Amino acid sequence: MSIKYCLFILVCTGFLLLPHVSAYQDDSLDNSIPSDLVILQTPLDEVIIGDKVYLSGQVDRSLFGTQPSDVIILISAPKGSHTDTFMLAKPVSNGSFRYNQVADVGGDWSFEALYNGIYSEKVYISVVPGDEPKKTALTLSGWPTFPKIGDYVSFKGRLTDSEGKGISFKEITYRLASSPVGCLGGCAFGGMLEWRDAGSVTTDINGEYSFSLPVVESGSVQIEAFFPGDEGYSMTSSKALKLTVYE
Repeated sequence: MSIKYCLFILVCTGFLLLPHVSAYQDDSLDNSIPSDLVILQTPLDEVIIGDKVYLSGQVDRSLFGTQPSDVIILISAPKGSHTDTFMLAKPVSNGSFRYNQVADVGGDWSFEALYNGIYSEKVYISVVPGDEPKKTALTLSGWPTFPKIGDYVSFKGRLTDSEGKGISFKEITYRLASSPVGCLGGCAFGGMLEWRDAGSVTTDINGEYSFSLPVVESGSVQIEAFFPGDEGYSMTSSKALKLTVYE
């Protein structure tokens, strides 16, 4: 892969934009109290460490105003998790949205959806150790959220086993795939992306890893981390981050 391509992919690395403020406002609502205008649910209240928590929800169309914004998923994870405290989900035209999160440590988790100051009821999920000692989970996050040309975006994550313990001295590959501008909501998924390896890094004694990439020009890109597996541990990949940099 050429340096120019790597730099472009790097550049294109900026998280989803924070939701813009909707035109809708109702002073009669107490925004600190959960409302059925924003609904969040999950099919399971217990999952195994390393599995994904699947969430789905619904935003009342009356909250959309002139243009829908992103739903903020507020995440409360047990100590030791490398999960971000919030992520974004984009609702479709009817107000429904979906989100999934790797459960990287055991314990009690909670999730809450926030849209235009309106909160959903909290969803509680118990994450327990699995029976498969070789099962792994991999996380990935990046900063800054809004990179500019000339910045470096720093990424970090952790490789864990089925009990949530860090797996040390394993090689993690990070790979990139460009996507058309305007398709950050996922329209480029479904086998149409061509992933390219961009580098690798080794986990430390705690199973953690980090790397950084420069932002050299505007554009969009998706990035994920991948562990190929070995005789002791299973293959796994992180959630793909969808990033963009605008001029």
